[in-house]
Amino acid sequence: MKKLKRWRRWIGNERGSQLIEFLAVFPMIVMALLFIWQMALVAYTVVVAEAAARDGARVAAVGGDYEAAVERAAYGLDVSSNSYSSSTDYGEEVTVTVTASIPSIKIPFIGKIEETLTADASMPKEDED
Repeated sequence: MKKLKRWRRWIGNERGSQLIEFLAVFPMIVMALLFIWQMALVAYTVVVAEAAARDGARVAAVGGDYEAAVERAAYGLDVSSNSYSSSTDYGEEVTVTVTASIPSIKIPFIGKIEETLTADASMPKEDED
């Protein structure tokens, strides 16, 4: 009978239950934080790549070295860029395309994500006098 009372008291004891609940939820909290950080890296890449394409197009419109402008504007990103001119009804236009690889973190059970992002910008070509 004494053993049964001890057993019931031990089963009814809730000491340590908060620790068990925390240990169950903690991996989900870490995964959520890693996911949020990865989305911040994607957003950063989008903003910087678009700005680099715009800066490169401005420099290419006046006949400058657009590749150097893109490299300066996209500092910290792994980029490759190209440019081409196209004729439109309104005149000649310069378009610069920037392709950047998205920096990523290695998320447990998912791995590292290898993706690229492409941004382009067009500017009217300036007359060279």
